[in-house]
Amino acid sequence: MIKAAVAVILIAALRPTVPAAADDASAGTPAPPPPSANPTKLLLGDIGGLRSGLTKLGLTPAITETDEVLGNVSGGLRQGLIHEGLTDFSLAYDFRPEFHWRGNFFVRAYQIHGKGLTAANIDNLNTISGIEATATTRLFELWYEQHIGDWLRIRIGQQSAGQEFLISTGAKPFINSAFGWPTLPGVDLPSGGPNYPLATPAVRFRIDANEELTFFAGIFNGNPAGPGIGDPQQRDASGTSFRINDGISAFYETRYNPGNSPRNGTYRVGTWYNSERFADLRLDTMGVSLASPLSNGMPRLHNGDVSFYAIIDQPLFGGGPDGLAIFARAMGAPGDRNLVGTYFDSGITFKNPSKNLFDQTGDIIGFAAAYARIGSAARGLAADTAAFTGQPYPQRSSETALELTYQIQLIPGWQVQPDLQYIINPGGGIANPLMPPRRIKNALIGGVRTIINF
Repeated sequence: MIKAAVAVILIAALRPTVPAAADDASAGTPAPPPPSANPTKLLLGDIGGLRSGLTKLGLTPAITETDEVLGNVSGGLRQGLIHEGLTDFSLAYDFRPEFHWRGNFFVRAYQIHGKGLTAANIDNLNTISGIEATATTRLFELWYEQHIGDWLRIRIGQQSAGQEFLISTGAKPFINSAFGWPTLPGVDLPSGGPNYPLATPAVRFRIDANEELTFFAGIFNGNPAGPGIGDPQQRDASGTSFRINDGISAFYETRYNPGNSPRNGTYRVGTWYNSERFADLRLDTMGVSLASPLSNGMPRLHNGDVSFYAIIDQPLFGGGPDGLAIFARAMGAPGDRNLVGTYFDSGITFKNPSKNLFDQTGDIIGFAAAYARIGSAARGLAADTAAFTGQPYPQRSSETALELTYQIQLIPGWQVQPDLQYIINPGGGIANPLMPPRRIKNALIGGVRTIINF
């Protein structure tokens, strides 16, 4: 019976099928063009038939350059202007054209340069840009995916959960990182979780129950960079640690698209669980406040961490991929071990199918807001600190990010994106280390992003 079952699986795996559509990608980082990308929409076009020739062999190389100039004209720790950039290389290989094997190989690497505005000037939770990261050249993803029949795909290798889990497709145009990988897992999970710029070894299962309903489940290494102090991105600066001994981060998501049509919206519910131990943000092992002179200074440890979330992407007035659309995400996590206990974001976009001043279509204008509520224990510790010291101490509450953006298609393959953001209560109300005990002031940010898909 086992041999028969194996034979059925192999036959299903080898049976030719229509290539699947590309998965959703995070708003936080630009996604490389999917295998079906039209060369006429890339800056260099078909390069004399080279791209189409490689596609016939199953190969899809991609290079994307993203650069930003951003600055805060008020608020933050200080005012100033920064430049940061991301060169994104990827190569996808489909085994079907040459070997008639229903498998896909994918590798992706980054060259990250410059310094981000959050780290340099603002010290906020909702990082100003989704490409902000420690400057380095690193491997990001390296995986193989096997299709079994028309219903199951198994992916194994170094992966980012932020390419498929927790993501809103409607939030993609926005620059603030909160609208890609949300602030709650980005702050609460070890090393920020398995997302840009830190992928980690994982196994992911995708089950297509029917054309409308899809289930995703993934088991990732629990801490992409491993334990330690300081910047986790520097602990794995090359992206080649391939750690597997740090517990697990498990993700599950159900995705429903009525009628399998972009005009009907997409609805997602999901959860994640991390098996590592998490320090209490208020109490020590004796149950005494960590701010108290009587505290032993050793935080109480909690076993595991969990969060639940829901996401809605809804076109308005039957617009589908063009016209007006809204998105919303909500999620929560235990307040005793997480700096961010509640997170919510929402926004509206309008994609104008008419031609712009540059005789191109595809412009997008959007407005969005992200709200990160500080967990109950961190808020309590701030109150305890003020009570025990008898000195003024900022009381943490929440941080809100507002963004207005306009993505302009200059020519095929080249986008320019003016952007305006306003950060309310940076850090959720932490003290300004340059002017204690005053809080960091609200920050007004402006700038421009340019994306070139070669």
